[in-house]
Amino acid sequence: MKNIVKLMKSAGIAVVAGVLIMACSQALQVSYDYDSSVNLKQFKTFKVEAEHNMESDPLLGSELNRRRLGDAVKEVMEAKGYKYDQQSPELIVRFMTDVKDRQQVRSNNMYSPYMWWYGGGNNISTYNYQESRFILNIYQKNSDKMIWQGWASGKVKAPTKKEDRETMVKNTMTDILRTFPQATQDTYSRK
Repeated sequence: MKNIVKLMKSAGIAVVAGVLIMACSQALQVSYDYDSSVNLKQFKTFKVEAEHNMESDPLLGSELNRRRLGDAVKEVMEAKGYKYDQQSPELIVRFMTDVKDRQQVRSNNMYSPYMWWYGGGNNISTYNYQESRFILNIYQKNSDKMIWQGWASGKVKAPTKKEDRETMVKNTMTDILRTFPQATQDTYSRK
């Protein structure tokens, strides 16, 4: 019986610590993956388009947001030194978004060693929310092989003004592409 109480206390502390860590973390978590056999610094031109064969979310995948995402990716790639080329790009940057329903379980462990005297209990509550994902897939044009992927996921709060929406999308794309290498000056002298 004592082991069960200790186990429940430990589990309650772990849940509370997890909730506190999640509450203090940033809204979007960003990560990436890449093909290590490809020299990412060899490319200089790109084009941007929506990912093919995807289910589009009616809000995040709307025409308005597709334009915002495409414009933001283009702006960030150009700021990194790449040149936009619609006809014969070396890289194709494809973007997509989706939303997943998530549920968070919270526990307020009120057990104590004196619960037989004072009473006690374990209050469990659930919190439903939607997690958004912004995904960038970068393909090498000549082989149509994915060479880099970056994504941001988390709870997104809807901005209130048009400028805020565009700023939020641009900042998200900047965060995702932060690890993608800058175009180097010697890249432009090679071809």
